[in-house]
Amino acid sequence: MTCCIKKHPLDPVGACGASPSEVEQVLRAVRADVELDVDGDDFANNKDLPEWKQRCIKAYYSCQQYGWTGKCDDCLRYCEGQHEWPIRQCRPRK
Repeated sequence: MTCCIKKHPLDPVGACGASPSEVEQVLRAVRADVELDVDGDDFANNKDLPEWKQRCIKAYYSCQQYGWTGKCDDCLRYCEGQHEWPIRQCRPRK
């Protein structure tokens, strides 16, 4: 399950049949293994993805990591469909 979730981070529930709690456990373990820095090369493995998708992933990471307002998962789904992050629904707290 862990490999599948890592392979399909944008839709692990649909692609892997993972429960939300399984996804959270795997992501928590990944975060513990790697110190992430949004401005660094932490997203280098995404370089072959379309630019809009890279922006969605980075925004989702920031939303989750920094406790933005809104539901990060819903905003990621929106971003995947519309190719832009819904900044009105998910944004940094003031």
